[in-house]
Amino acid sequence: MKANALRLAQTLFLLVKRHAFVLVVVCLTLALFTSRYQLAINFTESLPGTVFLIDKKDRRVEKGELIAFTWRGAAPIPDGVTVIKRVAGVPGERVHVENRFVFIDREAIGIAKTLSRTGEPLTHISDGVIPKLHFFAAGDHTDSFDSRYAKPGLIPFSSVRGRAYSLW
Repeated sequence: MKANALRLAQTLFLLVKRHAFVLVVVCLTLALFTSRYQLAINFTESLPGTVFLIDKKDRRVEKGELIAFTWRGAAPIPDGVTVIKRVAGVPGERVHVENRFVFIDREAIGIAKTLSRTGEPLTHISDGVIPKLHFFAAGDHTDSFDSRYAKPGLIPFSSVRGRAYSLW
């Protein structure tokens, strides 16, 4: 039994020694990739696409672009989850709600429903100007839980994890 274990250890050592350079290159590449990028999987219908690449170094909030941010304070989505939505409004733009239809600078964003899919009452966002260091996040799906509602409301720039790109 000891002889088999010793032979196995010697064989593993030779394999590692023979492929050490490749192992080091793979480990370094992985470390560099994950220091800047993160892969994310979308389990909802709020956006088209299933797999997203998040560029953690690019935290620019630009209208029309996909952004990944940390979710806070709006159940049923748990705090701390990374969420991807489209930036529909930026600081200085005006949010207006008329008969539960939400507009940003007269551009229709969508309707804020009265009840969630689970039957919970939903309160729409209030009229006002998007303040500095906040943005309006919107999903592409009509049932998306986003800034149309008082909770989560407008998203602070400090919650941004990075720019998101749909891969598949």
